Amino acid sequence: MPMRVAEFMPLVEQQVLSALSVHLRDCTSRIRSVWLQIHYHTTKVHYEVWLARKINRIEIGLHFEGAHDFSYCWAELIAPYMPEIQARLGPQVELEEWTASWTRVHQTRPYDPLSETLADEVAARLAEMITVLQPMVERERENVPVELEQMREPPRTMGGHRFSRRSERHPSRGAGS
Repeated sequence: MPMRVAEFMPLVEQQVLSALSVHLRDCTSRIRSVWLQIHYHTTKVHYEVWLARKINRIEIGLHFEGAHDFSYCWAELIAPYMPEIQARLGPQVELEEWTASWTRVHQTRPYDPLSETLADEVAARLAEMITVLQPMVERERENVPVELEQMREPPRTMGGHRFSRRSERHPSRGAGS
């Protein structure tokens, strides 16, 4: 019998956090229904698992969800890393525009019936993405102008352009978690 979303997402969260190296566990995560988000310094830059049942996909990725200039600044900073990212994570990982304001580095996979096996696979992939991408994010943080970081994001709208998405569950976890 398939798992319920309310069982699946906490399992993914627990497995991701336990799979990360100790220094990458110093994060904040939260679950809201069909998505899990993990962030380090701002909720505007977060990792996400999104169960997109309407399109029969699970999205796994890094989202930049601030004002247009903030999100596009991040996309421009990450773009030169894409050959390395794709070499390490595979060609299915793309940098793209998601809405008129948001960008993301992500991949999707088929939405299979929710199970412990699927939770293992999704958690392992998100942990792998965080392990590869977070050092790049940390290197580039200083290149995001403070005024862009402080800009308020516009009202949320859904879109589908070529070139991100939204985001409290518990605070950071240490080595013993």
